[in-house]
Amino acid sequence: MIKVIIPASGVGLRFGASIPKQFLELKGQHILMRTISAFQNIDIIDEIAVAIPPGYTKTIEEYNFDKVQHIVEGGQSRASSVYAALKMLSTDTKVVLIHDGVRPFVTEELVQAIVGAVKKHGAAIACAPVTDTIKQASHNGKIEATLDRNQLCSAQTPQGFTYDIIMQAYQQAEKSGILQKVTDDSSLVERLGIPVYAVPSNSKNIKITTAEDLIIAEAFLNGMRH
Repeated sequence: MIKVIIPASGVGLRFGASIPKQFLELKGQHILMRTISAFQNIDIIDEIAVAIPPGYTKTIEEYNFDKVQHIVEGGQSRASSVYAALKMLSTDTKVVLIHDGVRPFVTEELVQAIVGAVKKHGAAIACAPVTDTIKQASHNGKIEATLDRNQLCSAQTPQGFTYDIIMQAYQQAEKSGILQKVTDDSSLVERLGIPVYAVPSNSKNIKITTAEDLIIAEAFLNGMRH
């Protein structure tokens, strides 16, 4: 079975809104609702688990998505929220996808590609090519190196893993006491020495973090209607 964890328990301090940004409206629907809907409408997805801030369970229930089988209150960090949702999944799970609650433009094509790579390699993540020249700088601001951007990519979600691999990664992270510091699921898998493979993403798979991102997202939706 292929299951999705959507961590959406952050409060969105960088956005500056009065409510968590995942519950802001994007063309009449919550950002999070659009994200869940994307997976709800993909046939290969069997089940969805959502991690949310306290007080929003009824909101998710009112979305009325039948694939949402688990709603959990998130922890103090993204990783602890993912882990709480991960522990809710049954052991018959074969592939786990983890996807940011504020990336509403994930496509079925990308999901299929990630799942295919997981079945082949065990771990795969969406990655966007780096277009800027990347410099490595010291703590005092001195440029120490210019990195080859052809060997760099920006990690996105979905990030996909076999159930056994991601569960082992999170169990080890909990034992090591690093769950409050982790912002990327695949880095936990890398700590186990297990290779993670990059799957090319697309330019619209943006993470809505700021008010400017919301404007861009609205523009995407306007373009989709033409």
